[in-house]
Amino acid sequence: MRYWLGASVLLAFGLFTLIGCHRSLPEAYGIYVDTNHGRLPLQGEAVVAAGNVLSSIAGLRGPIGPECSSLQDFIVYEKDVPPTTIGLARLEFAADGEVATFLSPTRIAVNLWVPKESIQLDVKPVEERRDMYIISPRKRLEKGFYALYLGSFGSAFGETNRVYDVVIGASKDFPSFQDRLELAKREAGKVTEQMNQILNKGDYGHLADVYRPDGRILSGEELQTFIKGNLTWLGSAGKVVKSEITTVNISDSGRSVQCAVKTTYEKVGVQNEALILKKIGDQYFVTQMH
Repeated sequence: MRYWLGASVLLAFGLFTLIGCHRSLPEAYGIYVDTNHGRLPLQGEAVVAAGNVLSSIAGLRGPIGPECSSLQDFIVYEKDVPPTTIGLARLEFAADGEVATFLSPTRIAVNLWVPKESIQLDVKPVEERRDMYIISPRKRLEKGFYALYLGSFGSAFGETNRVYDVVIGASKDFPSFQDRLELAKREAGKVTEQMNQILNKGDYGHLADVYRPDGRILSGEELQTFIKGNLTWLGSAGKVVKSEITTVNISDSGRSVQCAVKTTYEKVGVQNEALILKKIGDQYFVTQMH
């Protein structure tokens, strides 16, 4: 099933606004948003789709539009845009989704920001400005990633449709899948390096800074058992020379990371290992090692 969103609007036909008398209006055609930073033009970006010609899921890779702390309304100044086709959606990240095939529905990787909520709008034409409409959300918009669209958000697989996005908050809080992967890989490399140094030096007093199995801090007999096992392994394998993160998989929320690691030891050489990192608070910790 494609993500098709129809506009949810309240039109003020016949009640033309007198906005032009009380606020400045853009002279050039385009899409604009009035925010706490002033009026900002929206360049828009192409919707992409995951799936096939039978069924697809439409979304955005990530935000490219402006950031703001709050917004008042949008101005749509485009030719031949029926006001009933204007819509606004709040987006959420989808790691996967279900699409139809010739045989049966199947789950596929999506990794796009897709519509989560259709925002109700008031749409008002502007007096003496043909083709111009003021688009006002009917509720205060909270922190989030939003996209204004003309017609429908989605489009047929292989076709393109352009939407106009804006972030209330910080764009870094709504990263693309590729940005999520890069961040996860950097964090995994940093934590792995810190853990290698702790194990090589036998500095187990700082083990809890990077290693928390199942989210717990090792202590007492559990800690002693871990230390004994690690000393036995390093005694036969040698110290860690280096670790290379080869693959990274992240959860939908980005708070869990699975890593394949090639670790080189002084005596036994390269060993294929696996780590699971989880974000506890604002920091990633190794929670499982294999």
